[in-house]
Amino acid sequence: MSGLLLSPPSGLARRLPPPAARAAARRARLGDLLTPEQRIAAVGPLDRPIAGLAADARQVVAGSVFFDVAPSGDLRSGLDEAVSRGAIAVVGSGRPRVALGRGLTVVQVSDPLRALAGVARRFFRHPDAALRLHAVEGDHGKTTVAHLLRGLLGTSAELGLLSSVHHDLGSRVLPATIPGPLEFYALLAQMRDAACTGAVIELPSGPVEAGWMTDVAWASRLDLRAASTEGGSAGPAPSGTLRFRWAGGDFSAPIPEGLRGVSAQLELAVRAALERGVSPSTVGAHLRQLSPVPGRGESVAVPGGFDVWVDAADRPERLAYFLSVVRALTPGRVALVMGCPGECDPSPRPRLTRAGEQGAELVVLTAADSRGEPLEGILRDMLQGAACPGAIRCVPDRRAAVAAALAWARPGDAVVIAGRGAEAFQRIERVAVPCDDRRLVRDWVRGRSGR
Repeated sequence: MSGLLLSPPSGLARRLPPPAARAAARRARLGDLLTPEQRIAAVGPLDRPIAGLAADARQVVAGSVFFDVAPSGDLRSGLDEAVSRGAIAVVGSGRPRVALGRGLTVVQVSDPLRALAGVARRFFRHPDAALRLHAVEGDHGKTTVAHLLRGLLGTSAELGLLSSVHHDLGSRVLPATIPGPLEFYALLAQMRDAACTGAVIELPSGPVEAGWMTDVAWASRLDLRAASTEGGSAGPAPSGTLRFRWAGGDFSAPIPEGLRGVSAQLELAVRAALERGVSPSTVGAHLRQLSPVPGRGESVAVPGGFDVWVDAADRPERLAYFLSVVRALTPGRVALVMGCPGECDPSPRPRLTRAGEQGAELVVLTAADSRGEPLEGILRDMLQGAACPGAIRCVPDRRAAVAAALAWARPGDAVVIAGRGAEAFQRIERVAVPCDDRRLVRDWVRGRSGR
């Protein structure tokens, strides 16, 4: 990602860093930010003051340094547009000869993405060093654990959050995307300037694999792959009480009503908070104040004596796991509403249906985010995994599918709406339309009550 603050190019001018950060940026010079060790070759002066950084030519402002992080690395990806927008320097892995005569400073580096990370870190005055950063990484549950850990470690005024649900910078909340190095350090700088003392970071696998996070000053890193095999719970806590032994003794506390669907992740977060020095009494107090994680095992209140759960599970193993959690909490039957996204690998589609069929009495297949792919083909792929295709309902309209499952439920049952979590828009035929699964449930309730 290349926008300075995770915003579309058209919104960049309205989302620049705070004045103090901009003032510091104006004093920065390229030669100070891009160390000699990073440079292979350079043409043009390195003592030029720079006004900004960009890895997307559309977001260059006058006086900026443009980093060509495209895989081709030929210093041509977006170069003309970057120059037309006022770039004074270009950094990439290609030979600098292509920019002669343009009045540019051109620098060749071996790894433009890692170079950008180092430059951004210095440009924003090492914001990671001013914050206690707690990373959460792994394959399953890291979004939930990151949100819960943040609530257990401190308040939202003290701790920022970068997650796949949203980014809370202390002074404001932004929609989430996966940050590149420029966005990452810009977001941390805003947390620092908002007087945050630390942050919890849901760590995507991409930046870790790309290697540009190696210099981040982490206070701690929680790897859920290791934590789940070192004493962490593997399943739900139907008793409603969280109990486990840790190095400091025994811990026991009631599970808040809104977190019953994520009790295993809650245990991992509580263990992590205790291991990071938070006292059991403080953890217990914070635990009582925790809010549900949006779209992650989230319970939506409905009348009628049955439960409704919204979860982001979109892979066969994750869906099977969450259905097992709901089954342990449900005395009656389980209904499942789910779809599969379009324009992506179709191989999980039959396996998702198979997992749903094994974990629910009623399966309703519907639209998710089909994008430009015909929905009929997606549903056909999903039905290939059904042992009894005739027992599965296909309701293409998601609102109607949710309504069908809710109308089917009786006291003691549960309805699971899976795959999209807290997503607010549904992308069909390349058009984004409002569609929040939680709102669909509430709309159905209002319709039934006549309001």
